[in-house]
Amino acid sequence: MAQECDIPVAVVLVQQSEEVPEASEQMFTNALTRIAVSNGMNAELPYAQFVLAARCDMLDKSIVAGPPTKICCNLGVTLYVADLYNKKKFASAYIEVNGVGNNEVKAYNNAFAQIRPQSAKVMQLLDTGKRKIMDYYNTQYPNILKEARRLAGLQQYEEALALVTAIPACSKGGDQAISEGLKIYTRYRDRYNLQLLTKARGIWAAGQDQASAREVAEILLNIDPEAACYKEALSLASEIKKQVRNDLDLEMREKYRDAVKLEEHRIAAIRAIGVAYGNGQKAKTTNIAWLR
Repeated sequence: MAQECDIPVAVVLVQQSEEVPEASEQMFTNALTRIAVSNGMNAELPYAQFVLAARCDMLDKSIVAGPPTKICCNLGVTLYVADLYNKKKFASAYIEVNGVGNNEVKAYNNAFAQIRPQSAKVMQLLDTGKRKIMDYYNTQYPNILKEARRLAGLQQYEEALALVTAIPACSKGGDQAISEGLKIYTRYRDRYNLQLLTKARGIWAAGQDQASAREVAEILLNIDPEAACYKEALSLASEIKKQVRNDLDLEMREKYRDAVKLEEHRIAAIRAIGVAYGNGQKAKTTNIAWLR
């Protein structure tokens, strides 16, 4: 759904015998995220079908006498690109990195900083992984869109939009995904805005004073001018202006006049909804030991 052709992946850490210090896990995750983003992947979702995964093994650790005392770590890092749903490993790469620090956490952090996104092994890993992920979307997009339509029929619009936004724009189904996403978004938008209007009506019916007018105004200003209930929202705003004599600004937003900008706005909204849904999901599995 984005203008560029990002391939969605989640960054995950594989459980290992010797755990990475908790204070260094975020550093490790950040390093993997940089690798993904630098190589044309979209790593903004915490959980996705495809993953850039990594395991870290301590190969050697030594203490160098000071002052100050230093800890030296030699780490073996194995990277994977895999299909988490179908338990398929697409590609893997192994690199060794070294880190030195005043304590174990700093030694780990300095080692992770040595993982280079543009190293030959990393780029070959991701090129192979991206090719196989694109093969998946190029062949499976009809089934993905079918499932999205089924979910939309059940009014599970957020999940449906998460499915269509996962299809890369440059894949064979990219244009169809955008088209289907716009249709689903229209239904989602109309339902969501009707809910806003219903809430606004309830507040106004209960109060019909300046305080409730302010609260209703804030709600009405969030109703999309393209929503099916927009005229009803305008009518409610007009009613409030007639009954409440004050300087409240109850003017509704004007309709978008630029068709191109309107579609860009909708596509951005679709993507935001899909990402928000994905961010709210919990991993379906925490056991990815099969990657080893």
